[in-house]
Amino acid sequence: MPIPPEEFQKKIKAKVLAHYAATRAPLLLSSLGAKIEKEDAWPTDRGQRNLKQLILDTCGPDLGIVRDKRSPAYIAVVTSDVRADVEAQIAQRFGENEVPPVRLEDVGKPVLLAFCINVENQPVYVKRTRPFRYEVGGVPAEHASDYIIVEPEYRRPGLRIDHPHLLAHSDRKDLENRIQRWATVHGVQMEQFSRLDQDEKEPSEGGRTALDRLLAAQPPDVALRMMIPADIAQILARIR
Repeated sequence: MPIPPEEFQKKIKAKVLAHYAATRAPLLLSSLGAKIEKEDAWPTDRGQRNLKQLILDTCGPDLGIVRDKRSPAYIAVVTSDVRADVEAQIAQRFGENEVPPVRLEDVGKPVLLAFCINVENQPVYVKRTRPFRYEVGGVPAEHASDYIIVEPEYRRPGLRIDHPHLLAHSDRKDLENRIQRWATVHGVQMEQFSRLDQDEKEPSEGGRTALDRLLAAQPPDVALRMMIPADIAQILARIR
């Protein structure tokens, strides 16, 4: 019979923790739902919510949802400790040949900087379309859909990428793998972030923000280490 909401939360969390204590294989939402259905352990305040919505509404941030963008029905329940592992497994579900590998030389420089800019405790976003740019701290609400967040687990803060071919092989492969996992999780194709010859040309001064000009005036290694407070970064990003 249905159980109190607090008991439901404890039961779900216990089942997920027990699963990942035994294995790092993804715990499918359908499998968890089947167990809840068999035990008739839905919460009394379920209403019209399905299991995914119940977990999102009541079990965060301890539990989260990860889905395969290529197969929407493939949904896993994760804890923060195993999220990266599960995402990597999902990215490899269809074999390595199904996902073109990322090459750093093919990625636009502002996009690479979003993965390597050295900031702490501030979110980093990258613009979806050309001209590419990254934002630190946040983006204006009216342009939020134009950007994708680059979560900390996919970033390598402080890694110098002004000359990707000079990177140590381990650093190079690590960054390429992180970028590919990020693209898979967000359901984007890295081809849309490809570097073109014209991307390397300096934009006209009238089209650049004060933040662009500040970063462009710094040596690459200094730009990577710069920490700009979020409120100041937002102000500079609006000044042309």
